[in-house]
Amino acid sequence: MDRRSFVCLLIPAAVAVGCSKPQRSRQGAGSTAPKGPQGFGGMMAKEWAKDLTAASPEKRVRAAKELANMGSAAASALPALERAAEDKNAAVSAAARDAIAAIRKQ
Repeated sequence: MDRRSFVCLLIPAAVAVGCSKPQRSRQGAGSTAPKGPQGFGGMMAKEWAKDLTAASPEKRVRAAKELANMGSAAASALPALERAAEDKNAAVSAAARDAIAAIRKQ
């Protein structure tokens, strides 16, 4: 194996090992911080909320599902989700209603 091939294999392996280490929580017991990540799928709640108005119904559904996965951290997206819950596309409106329920539940 030449040096270039070795480096090409070593870098992804090193990144994978570094990414798999568990992160220590900085929050103490009884923390009132919102559950779920502040950003999910590489995007923040406000970016997912913008996608709720995308032309593609698939993109709107994905945005609603990602916001649902964020839980209470996506509370700022509730107004956009409430508008999306009235979407003419049944899949979009159902995903938005599910996201609203998931955010309010936590």
